[in-house]
Amino acid sequence: MHNDTERRRHEACMRRAIEAAREGMRAGQGGPFGAVIADPTGEIIAVAHNEVLGTQDCTMHAEVAAIRKAGRLDLRGCTLYATGFPCIMCLGAILWSRLSTLYYCNDYAAARVAGFDDAAFLEDVGRIFHCTPGPAEDTDLGHLAVRRLSLPEGAALYDEWQAMPGHQMY
Repeated sequence: MHNDTERRRHEACMRRAIEAAREGMRAGQGGPFGAVIADPTGEIIAVAHNEVLGTQDCTMHAEVAAIRKAGRLDLRGCTLYATGFPCIMCLGAILWSRLSTLYYCNDYAAARVAGFDDAAFLEDVGRIFHCTPGPAEDTDLGHLAVRRLSLPEGAALYDEWQAMPGHQMY
């Protein structure tokens, strides 16, 4: 991040994603996952949380819900803030939407501790594509820059999920 003003803007967007995740999980809609999309000026154009449990739709992850709410096919120049590193499905949607930057808060290791483990899916994808897929810290994938933006509030979100009585795993 280039300067303090820019960092504060990114942190504010990530905190909004964390807040959305908390709202969704407390409402019983899904796990501790939220997403925000901001346009190139930094204006938030979509806020979403995981809706897998509420909709009984396994594709209603926060990132996919935010992309749908953005309401346009091409999101070039826009930034997505996600509380967790995206799963394979969400990463595919992010690439197809042409988002320019992805900031994520919690990594796969934190998700695994919270009960969400994508290791088997990554192995399956590796067998299909003859590779060993796995998340990276900071990387550039052509038109998508992937950056970690870890905040204590993000880790606390996963802790809150684990401590919720009767939370439903999926």
